[in-house]
Amino acid sequence: MTGTQCQAARLRLGWSTRMLASKAGVPWYAVINFDYGTGDVDPVVIAALTRTFKLAGIELR
Repeated sequence: MTGTQCQAARLRLGWSTRMLASKAGVPWYAVINFDYGTGDVDPVVIAALTRTFKLAGIELR
């Protein structure tokens, strides 16, 4: 999953960055960094975001 895909999926679900972070159990700033491509993001965070989207019915690769 790319940051652009993450942002698109989040917006499709109507979730804020804070809401996604809360649902995924990751720091809010990590979602911001990934969404907007402004910093390095731990692969563990990306895996958590991917799982959260999958549980919401959106599958990203």
